[in-house]
Amino acid sequence: MELAELRAEMREETGKGPARRLRRRGLIPGVAYGLSQETVHLAVHAAELDRVLHTSERANVLIDLEIPGREKVEDTASIIKEIQRDPVTRAPLNVDFQWISLTDRITVEVPVEVTGSAPGVVDDGGMVQQQMHTVEVSCLPTDIPDRIIANIDGMHIGDALHVGALQAVSDVEILADADEVLLSIAAPIREEDLEVRVDEAELEQLVDLEAAEELAPEEAEEAAEEAEEAEEAAEEAEADSE
Repeated sequence: MELAELRAEMREETGKGPARRLRRRGLIPGVAYGLSQETVHLAVHAAELDRVLHTSERANVLIDLEIPGREKVEDTASIIKEIQRDPVTRAPLNVDFQWISLTDRITVEVPVEVTGSAPGVVDDGGMVQQQMHTVEVSCLPTDIPDRIIANIDGMHIGDALHVGALQAVSDVEILADADEVLLSIAAPIREEDLEVRVDEAELEQLVDLEAAEELAPEEAEEAAEEAEEAEEAAEEAEADSE
């Protein structure tokens, strides 16, 4: 399996102010750590990070992280450990990379893909209720599967599929408890139950709207922006004085 190449640059400054300035330039601040190596503060281009995330079908893409001035370690790659995102726009704010050895087994979460045709759904109008959307596995980094298959063929209303029934993948050990319920086939929702749920949802929406009006969101947002600008100006002034 090929590694996705991603070029990064070292960064000297840390903190909120420098991070905001990087984002204005289209860069995402981050760190790389692991394998007892010194933590590296870096930044990657947002467009390149997006390319790596969306040109691979793998949830756990292996990355060849190129950092100028840093010598590569043989049989080493990196994975994205965490991406912090803006709660509204979902744009990445920070990214954490973890160094891993390509010759040692690692533990990762792999997506579960439901396939097959359940009579309880097709014939009886039931629904698939999926309790687990990922499962924890152990394997070599180069053996990480794109997905783990959960086959619902032959399942009827009231049936449950356990972790132990998942399709096996060569050289991959599923660590989740074999007796844990992965999904089940639930009976169809009755019309009267659906009406109750709709009424409850409308009531919650009304309560949320009233609360939002009391908070005067326009004024709150304007105040937050002014506070952020003031904080940034103070940080820049402090940096200039140094």
